[in-house]
Amino acid sequence: MRHDQLFKTVIGKLLREFLELFYPEVAARLNFETLRLLDKELFADVPDGPKREADIVAEFQTHAGEPEVVLIHIEVQARTEPEIPRRMFHYYALLSLRYSKPAFPIVVYLRGGEGIGEEEYRASLFGREHLRFRFGALGLERLPASEYAGKGPLGWALGALMDRSSVGDPVRFKASMLREILESELDVEMKRLLVNVVETHFKLDSEQKEELRRLLATEEYKEMQETEMTYFDELEEQGRQKGREEGREEGREEGKRETLLRLMTSKFGPLSEAVVLRVNALESGKELDLCLERLLTARSLDELGLEGRDSDRGSPSP
Repeated sequence: MRHDQLFKTVIGKLLREFLELFYPEVAARLNFETLRLLDKELFADVPDGPKREADIVAEFQTHAGEPEVVLIHIEVQARTEPEIPRRMFHYYALLSLRYSKPAFPIVVYLRGGEGIGEEEYRASLFGREHLRFRFGALGLERLPASEYAGKGPLGWALGALMDRSSVGDPVRFKASMLREILESELDVEMKRLLVNVVETHFKLDSEQKEELRRLLATEEYKEMQETEMTYFDELEEQGRQKGREEGREEGREEGKRETLLRLMTSKFGPLSEAVVLRVNALESGKELDLCLERLLTARSLDELGLEGRDSDRGSPSP
C-alpha cells in the first residue's frame, strides 16, 4: 500500500476514532449511526476540467435539534505546501456545489504544521479582500505523543508521527504501542495497518531493534509474542518490497514531471514560480498524465488548469 494511501485508509476506516481523538467537539455533534462515505471524485471544470479526487468525504446527520446533514472532508498531506489552502478551498467549493450541504474541512499534515489549529485561503482584487476561507489543520509532528498514546489504538499508532521527546525510553514506548494495538478489539486487517504505521514511522537503530526483540520475548509481553513476531517478519519484508516499489514509482512520476515542465516551457515560454509550484504539487501519475494529454491541444496555461495568479494564492494563518 502506498504511503499516503495507508493513512487515508486508516483514517477513513477509523473516522469516528479520529474525530473523537482530535476534534471531540465536532464528534459530539455527529450521529455516527448515519455515517455514509461518499464518492470522492470531483470535477473542477465541467465538462473538460482536470479530475480531482478528495481523500475522505463522509456524510452525517447531527444530534442537536432538527437533524441536519453535514459533510466531513479530510485531506492527508505528506507535508505543508503553499498551494494547499487554495486546493482546500477548491474542494470545499466543489463539495458545496455537488452536495449542497455544509462541510467541515480538515487537512492532516504528516510532517510540518502547527499541531491542532486553522489555516486560511484569501483572495483579493484591486486592494480589496473578497474571500477568506478557513479550514482545520492538524500537524501531527507538533503534537505530544505521550498525550495521545493512551487514547486508543489509533492514538498509539499516530503517536509514531508525533513529538516523542517526553515519552522516555523509545524501545519500551514502541513495545507498548505494538501491544496496545495488537491486543485491541480491532479486526486483524486494521491491526495490520496500524502496526504498519508504527513500523514505518517509528524507526529504531539496530541495537534498539535487538533490545525490542528481547523485551517482547519476556513474560510481560507473553500474550502478544507469537502474533508480534509474525508481524515483525512480515513487515520487514513488506518494508523492503514497499521501498523498491515506491522508488520505481517516484522515479516514473519525477520523469513525467520533468517532461511536463520542459514541454510547457517549450510551448508557452518561461514559467512563473506559481506555475512550477502547481506542477510540483500534482500528487499522482494520473494527474501528470492528464496534463501531458491536455498539453497537446491546450492553447494556454489556463486551459491546463495550471495558471498562477498572485491575487488568489492561499496563505496559511499565522
